[in-house]
Amino acid sequence: MLINIHTHNPEKQDTHQIIYNLIVPETDEALETFPDEDVPSTWLSAGIHPWYINENNQKAQLDKLAKLAKYQEIKLIGECGLDRLKGAALPLQEEVFIKQIRIAEEVKKPLIIHCVKCFNELISIKKIVRPKVPMILHGFNNNFHIAQAILERGFHISLGAALLNDNSNAAHLLPQIPLEKLFFETDDKNISIQEIYEKASFILKMPLDKLIDTIFANYLEICS
Repeated sequence: MLINIHTHNPEKQDTHQIIYNLIVPETDEALETFPDEDVPSTWLSAGIHPWYINENNQKAQLDKLAKLAKYQEIKLIGECGLDRLKGAALPLQEEVFIKQIRIAEEVKKPLIIHCVKCFNELISIKKIVRPKVPMILHGFNNNFHIAQAILERGFHISLGAALLNDNSNAAHLLPQIPLEKLFFETDDKNISIQEIYEKASFILKMPLDKLIDTIFANYLEICS
């Protein structure tokens, strides 16, 4: 079965398993009804995205996430992380991110991480906090040196739509990523996860069915 480790699109085919992302909202009013009845019946992830941290309401956001994190349907915590270009002030992002790591550690569930131009800070936080749960960098499309640095520190990497562009970092990096550290996703793109697996199979010169089985085994390894 094809595993889509991170998506904002609730639609899926019978041969696909998605992990649909829930973004914890900012206001008390939205938190009261979150998640609502429109949440798809599937595997889920939930987290406080760095773009949507409410400085004056972060405790309520974290309390809501801590409750959700215990639900069986929640397979990963996030997306959460750091973004130098958008969102709350970086020190606040770091504080809320560390608290989400603590939540993930408590429930023993992996983290799905959003990171934009903050890889030094991310590596530093991992070194200081020393989480035992797996940490997956989602939508990775950075250069080899960054990939090497995060792989050496035990992160997993999830590749998305950028893989379909032959000139992208993702396409060039794919053969360098250990298979046991690899995932695929569609994120917010209107594409099929099948396309991404097929392109990865072509780049790796690896039978599609073997690649599908390998990535699903990776999921079972970190989420069992």
